[in-house]
Amino acid sequence: MSDPNSAIDVDFFRTEGFLLLRQFFDPRPLALEVDRVLSDAFPASASISSYDGIQFQYVPMMTESTPVSLSLLDRCELVAAIVLGGSVIPTRAKAVRYFGDTPWHVDSNSPVSSMGILAYLEPLDAESGALRVLPGSHRKERADAFRALGGTGMPATALPSHVLATGPGDIILIDEHLAHSSVGGGSRRQWRVDYIRDPVDAAMRSRTVAYLANLYAPDWNGGYDVDRYPSYGPDWLASSRPAVARLKELGVYEMASRQEAFTRAKQRSRTGSQP
Repeated sequence: MSDPNSAIDVDFFRTEGFLLLRQFFDPRPLALEVDRVLSDAFPASASISSYDGIQFQYVPMMTESTPVSLSLLDRCELVAAIVLGGSVIPTRAKAVRYFGDTPWHVDSNSPVSSMGILAYLEPLDAESGALRVLPGSHRKERADAFRALGGTGMPATALPSHVLATGPGDIILIDEHLAHSSVGGGSRRQWRVDYIRDPVDAAMRSRTVAYLANLYAPDWNGGYDVDRYPSYGPDWLASSRPAVARLKELGVYEMASRQEAFTRAKQRSRTGSQP
Protein backbone atom coordinates (compact mmCIF):
# COMPACT_ATOMS: atom_id res chain seq x y z
CA MET A 1 0.00 0.00 0.00
CA SER A 2 1.07 3.63 -0.49
CA ASP A 3 3.19 5.76 1.82
CA PRO A 4 0.67 7.93 3.75
CA ASN A 5 2.84 11.00 3.32
CA SER A 6 3.75 10.61 -0.35
CA ALA A 7 0.66 11.97 -2.11
CA ILE A 8 -0.76 14.44 0.38
CA ASP A 9 -1.15 17.76 -1.41
CA VAL A 10 -2.08 19.94 1.57
CA ASP A 11 -2.45 23.09 -0.55
CA PHE A 12 -4.90 21.34 -2.85
CA PHE A 13 -6.95 20.08 0.09
CA ARG A 14 -7.12 23.50 1.71
CA THR A 15 -8.10 25.16 -1.58
CA GLU A 16 -10.54 22.58 -2.93
CA GLY A 17 -11.70 20.90 0.29
CA PHE A 18 -10.99 17.31 -0.73
CA LEU A 19 -8.23 14.94 -1.75
CA LEU A 20 -8.23 11.40 -3.15
CA LEU A 21 -5.47 8.94 -2.20
CA ARG A 22 -5.41 5.83 -4.38
CA GLN A 23 -4.78 2.33 -3.00
CA PHE A 24 -4.04 3.52 0.51
CA PHE A 25 -4.96 0.21 2.19
CA ASP A 26 -5.80 -3.42 1.50
CA PRO A 27 -9.61 -3.43 1.22
CA ARG A 28 -10.21 -7.16 1.66
CA PRO A 29 -9.79 -7.48 5.47
CA LEU A 30 -11.76 -4.28 6.06
CA ALA A 31 -14.62 -5.40 3.81
CA LEU A 32 -14.91 -8.68 5.71
CA GLU A 33 -14.91 -6.83 9.03
CA VAL A 34 -17.49 -4.28 7.89
CA ASP A 35 -19.78 -7.02 6.57
CA ARG A 36 -19.60 -8.91 9.86
CA VAL A 37 -20.26 -5.79 11.93
CA LEU A 38 -23.24 -4.68 9.86
CA SER A 39 -24.68 -8.18 10.03
CA ASP A 40 -24.15 -8.56 13.78
CA ALA A 41 -25.23 -5.11 14.87
CA PHE A 42 -28.74 -4.90 13.46
CA PRO A 43 -31.76 -7.10 14.13
CA ALA A 44 -33.59 -8.42 11.10
CA SER A 45 -36.33 -5.84 11.66
CA ALA A 46 -33.94 -2.88 11.95
CA SER A 47 -35.14 0.27 10.26
CA ILE A 48 -33.05 2.57 8.09
CA SER A 49 -32.10 5.90 9.62
CA SER A 50 -32.93 9.10 7.76
CA TYR A 51 -31.42 12.54 8.19
CA ASP A 52 -31.90 15.46 5.77
CA GLY A 53 -32.91 13.07 3.01
CA ILE A 54 -29.93 10.74 3.57
CA GLN A 55 -30.81 7.06 4.09
CA PHE A 56 -28.26 5.04 6.06
CA GLN A 57 -27.29 2.66 8.84
CA TYR A 58 -24.06 2.93 10.83
CA VAL A 59 -22.20 1.03 13.54
CA PRO A 60 -19.10 2.16 15.49
CA MET A 61 -16.00 0.05 14.86
CA MET A 62 -13.96 0.90 17.95
CA THR A 63 -13.64 -2.39 19.88
CA GLU A 64 -11.29 -5.37 20.12
CA SER A 65 -13.54 -7.15 17.62
CA THR A 66 -12.72 -4.56 14.92
CA PRO A 67 -8.89 -4.59 14.79
CA VAL A 68 -8.71 -3.74 11.07
CA SER A 69 -10.79 -0.62 11.64
CA LEU A 70 -8.65 0.49 14.57
CA SER A 71 -5.45 -0.08 12.64
CA LEU A 72 -6.71 2.02 9.74
CA LEU A 73 -7.85 4.73 12.17
CA ASP A 74 -4.33 4.92 13.59
CA ARG A 75 -2.80 5.12 10.14
CA CYS A 76 -5.22 7.80 8.98
CA GLU A 77 -4.40 9.92 12.02
CA LEU A 78 -0.99 10.65 10.52
CA VAL A 79 -2.67 11.91 7.36
CA ALA A 80 -5.18 14.05 9.26
CA ALA A 81 -2.43 15.69 11.31
CA ILE A 82 -0.58 16.68 8.13
CA VAL A 83 -3.70 18.03 6.44
CA LEU A 84 -5.11 19.90 9.44
CA GLY A 85 -1.70 21.23 10.39
CA GLY A 86 -1.32 20.02 13.95
CA SER A 87 -2.26 17.48 16.56
CA VAL A 88 -5.64 15.84 15.93
CA ILE A 89 -8.07 13.60 17.77
CA PRO A 90 -10.51 11.13 16.18
CA THR A 91 -14.18 10.93 16.98
CA ARG A 92 -15.03 7.30 16.15
CA ALA A 93 -14.56 4.98 13.20
CA LYS A 94 -17.72 3.39 11.87
CA ALA A 95 -19.19 1.16 9.22
CA VAL A 96 -21.89 2.87 7.18
CA ARG A 97 -24.36 1.45 4.69
CA TYR A 98 -25.99 4.04 2.41
CA PHE A 99 -29.13 3.54 0.38
CA GLY A 100 -30.10 5.41 -2.79
CA ASP A 101 -29.30 9.00 -3.71
CA THR A 102 -27.85 11.55 -1.31
CA PRO A 103 -28.86 15.22 -1.74
CA TRP A 104 -26.45 18.12 -1.44
CA HIS A 105 -25.38 18.79 2.15
CA VAL A 106 -22.43 19.58 4.40
CA ASP A 107 -21.38 17.49 7.39
CA SER A 108 -20.63 20.39 9.72
CA ASN A 109 -21.53 24.04 10.20
CA SER A 110 -19.26 24.30 13.24
CA PRO A 111 -16.25 26.65 13.24
CA VAL A 112 -14.12 23.70 14.38
CA SER A 113 -11.57 22.47 11.82
CA SER A 114 -12.63 18.94 10.97
CA MET A 115 -12.26 16.40 8.22
CA GLY A 116 -13.63 13.00 7.30
CA ILE A 117 -11.65 10.13 5.82
CA LEU A 118 -13.91 7.87 3.76
CA ALA A 119 -13.32 4.49 2.16
CA TYR A 120 -15.98 2.99 -0.08
CA LEU A 121 -15.87 -0.79 -0.41
CA GLU A 122 -17.48 -1.04 -3.86
CA PRO A 123 -16.19 0.50 -7.10
CA LEU A 124 -18.25 3.67 -7.57
CA ASP A 125 -18.56 6.04 -10.51
CA ALA A 126 -20.86 8.87 -11.59
CA GLU A 127 -23.75 6.51 -12.30
CA SER A 128 -23.39 4.22 -9.27
CA GLY A 129 -23.23 6.51 -6.26
CA ALA A 130 -19.73 8.00 -6.31
CA LEU A 131 -19.23 11.03 -4.10
CA ARG A 132 -19.82 14.36 -5.88
CA VAL A 133 -18.32 17.54 -4.48
CA LEU A 134 -18.49 21.29 -5.08
CA PRO A 135 -14.80 22.20 -5.04
CA GLY A 136 -14.00 25.09 -2.72
CA SER A 137 -17.46 25.19 -1.15
CA HIS A 138 -15.92 24.84 2.32
CA ARG A 139 -14.51 28.37 2.01
CA LYS A 140 -16.68 31.22 3.26
CA GLU A 141 -17.49 33.00 0.02
CA ARG A 142 -18.51 29.81 -1.78
CA ALA A 143 -20.27 28.44 1.29
CA ASP A 144 -22.32 31.65 1.46
CA ALA A 145 -23.19 31.30 -2.23
CA PHE A 146 -24.24 27.67 -1.71
CA ARG A 147 -26.54 28.65 1.16
CA ALA A 148 -27.96 31.62 -0.76
CA LEU A 149 -28.78 29.27 -3.61
CA GLY A 150 -30.64 26.98 -1.21
CA GLY A 151 -28.30 24.18 -2.13
CA THR A 152 -28.85 21.99 0.93
CA GLY A 153 -31.36 19.31 0.03
CA MET A 154 -31.12 19.78 -3.73
CA PRO A 155 -30.74 16.55 -5.74
CA ALA A 156 -27.19 15.73 -6.79
CA THR A 157 -27.87 16.41 -10.46
CA ALA A 158 -29.18 19.93 -9.77
CA LEU A 159 -25.69 21.44 -9.52
CA PRO A 160 -22.54 20.99 -11.63
CA SER A 161 -20.03 18.99 -9.61
CA HIS A 162 -16.78 17.07 -9.53
CA VAL A 163 -17.23 13.28 -9.34
CA LEU A 164 -14.79 11.28 -7.20
CA ALA A 165 -14.85 7.83 -8.80
CA THR A 166 -13.17 5.36 -6.44
CA GLY A 167 -12.25 1.72 -6.09
CA PRO A 168 -11.79 -0.42 -2.97
CA GLY A 169 -8.56 0.60 -1.23
CA ASP A 170 -8.88 4.31 -2.09
CA ILE A 171 -9.58 6.90 0.57
CA ILE A 172 -11.23 10.30 0.23
CA LEU A 173 -10.20 13.16 2.47
CA ILE A 174 -13.00 15.70 2.78
CA ASP A 175 -13.35 18.92 4.75
CA GLU A 176 -16.57 18.51 6.74
CA HIS A 177 -17.72 21.94 5.54
CA LEU A 178 -17.53 20.93 1.85
CA ALA A 179 -20.84 20.44 0.01
CA HIS A 180 -21.23 16.92 -1.37
CA SER A 181 -23.85 14.48 -2.69
CA SER A 182 -24.31 11.32 -4.75
CA VAL A 183 -26.70 9.84 -7.30
CA GLY A 184 -27.41 6.45 -8.83
CA GLY A 185 -26.20 4.30 -5.96
CA GLY A 186 -28.00 1.38 -4.40
CA SER A 187 -26.83 -0.18 -1.15
CA ARG A 188 -23.15 0.68 -0.70
CA ARG A 189 -20.69 0.26 2.16
CA GLN A 190 -18.38 2.88 3.59
CA TRP A 191 -15.83 2.97 6.39
CA ARG A 192 -15.34 6.42 7.87
CA VAL A 193 -13.46 8.21 10.61
CA ASP A 194 -13.53 11.94 11.41
CA TYR A 195 -10.74 14.02 12.94
CA ILE A 196 -10.74 17.40 14.63
CA ARG A 197 -7.89 19.65 15.70
CA ASP A 198 -6.89 19.11 19.30
CA PRO A 199 -8.01 22.34 21.02
CA VAL A 200 -5.13 24.47 22.29
CA ASP A 201 -6.98 27.25 24.15
CA ALA A 202 -10.21 27.86 26.06
CA ALA A 203 -12.13 29.32 23.12
CA MET A 204 -11.18 26.45 20.83
CA ARG A 205 -12.03 23.96 23.56
CA SER A 206 -15.50 25.46 24.00
CA ARG A 207 -16.20 25.20 20.26
CA THR A 208 -14.87 21.65 20.20
CA VAL A 209 -17.11 20.54 23.07
CA ALA A 210 -20.12 22.02 21.25
CA TYR A 211 -19.14 20.15 18.07
CA LEU A 212 -18.86 16.88 20.00
CA ALA A 213 -22.13 17.44 21.86
CA ASN A 214 -23.90 17.75 18.52
CA LEU A 215 -22.21 14.59 17.26
CA TYR A 216 -23.29 12.61 20.34
CA ALA A 217 -26.81 13.99 20.58
CA PRO A 218 -28.46 12.40 23.65
CA ASP A 219 -31.72 11.67 21.81
CA TRP A 220 -30.33 9.89 18.74
CA ASN A 221 -31.13 6.22 18.19
CA GLY A 222 -28.94 4.57 15.60
CA GLY A 223 -30.78 1.27 15.96
CA TYR A 224 -27.64 -0.87 16.30
CA ASP A 225 -26.53 -3.11 19.20
CA VAL A 226 -24.81 -0.56 21.46
CA ASP A 227 -23.71 -3.22 23.94
CA ARG A 228 -21.89 -5.25 21.31
CA TYR A 229 -20.58 -2.21 19.44
CA PRO A 230 -20.17 0.74 21.82
CA SER A 231 -18.72 4.00 20.60
CA TYR A 232 -15.55 3.22 22.57
CA GLY A 233 -14.72 -0.31 23.66
CA PRO A 234 -12.79 -1.26 26.83
CA ASP A 235 -9.65 -1.98 24.79
CA TRP A 236 -9.76 1.54 23.32
CA LEU A 237 -10.14 3.06 26.77
CA ALA A 238 -7.23 0.97 28.10
CA SER A 239 -4.92 1.75 25.20
CA SER A 240 -1.98 4.14 25.31
CA ARG A 241 -3.23 6.31 22.43
CA PRO A 242 -2.88 10.02 23.37
CA ALA A 243 -6.40 10.66 22.06
CA VAL A 244 -7.90 8.42 24.76
CA ALA A 245 -7.14 10.87 27.55
CA ARG A 246 -8.01 13.93 25.46
CA LEU A 247 -11.45 12.57 24.60
CA LYS A 248 -12.06 11.90 28.28
CA GLU A 249 -11.06 15.45 29.19
CA LEU A 250 -13.52 16.77 26.61
CA GLY A 251 -16.35 14.70 28.08
CA VAL A 252 -16.82 12.51 25.01
CA TYR A 253 -17.23 9.22 26.85
CA GLU A 254 -20.01 10.63 29.00
CA MET A 255 -21.74 12.01 25.90
CA ALA A 256 -21.46 8.67 24.11
CA SER A 257 -22.77 6.79 27.17
CA ARG A 258 -25.87 9.03 27.36
CA GLN A 259 -26.55 8.48 23.66
CA GLU A 260 -26.16 4.72 24.03
CA ALA A 261 -28.45 4.67 27.08
CA PHE A 262 -31.14 6.38 25.01
CA THR A 263 -30.74 3.82 22.21
CA ARG A 264 -30.83 0.95 24.71
CA ALA A 265 -34.04 2.29 26.29
CA LYS A 266 -35.69 2.69 22.90
CA GLN A 267 -34.81 -0.86 21.93
CA ARG A 268 -36.17 -2.25 25.19
CA SER A 269 -39.35 -0.25 24.76
CA ARG A 270 -39.82 -1.60 21.26
CA THR A 271 -39.28 -5.24 22.27
CA GLY A 272 -41.05 -4.96 25.63
CA SER A 273 -38.02 -6.38 27.49
CA GLN A 274 -37.08 -5.36 31.01
CA PRO A 275 -33.80 -3.64 31.98
